[in-house]
Amino acid sequence: MVICENIPIFATHTNKEKNMKIYLKASLLLMGFLFTQTTIASAQCPIKEQIMNSGEDDNKQEQAKPADPTTRTLIIFYDKAKGNKPLLKAIKQNNCTLTYKYKEFNGVAIKVRDGWDIDKAIAYFKGVKGVLSVGKNGVMQLQ
Repeated sequence: MVICENIPIFATHTNKEKNMKIYLKASLLLMGFLFTQTTIASAQCPIKEQIMNSGEDDNKQEQAKPADPTTRTLIIFYDKAKGNKPLLKAIKQNNCTLTYKYKEFNGVAIKVRDGWDIDKAIAYFKGVKGVLSVGKNGVMQLQ
């Protein structure tokens, strides 16, 4: 029986444990590499589609695309001191739909009735007593 005095007790790893650690490290590295590659590829897809679909198909796609419902939606902010009664009355008189009341911002979101030009609706609601601003609903991308 041979006893090694220099080997600490906690360092008795078997070859199987060492191999498992190597496989684990290699698989994590591989998964990280694959994730990076799929992210890069998905970021390039819209550009590739625009290049591949350029030409006559663009006009067909624009014509076939349905109208975005957010283009008929206005966000209107009003003066809290003057209240929202004149605004709500104007909304009802013009057959618009009140979709949301903002509590913290003193504003409302409305859907303009079909057939009414959105720019004319904006001009009309800007003239209502107590209205501070009128804008189209939309999404802004900040970088």
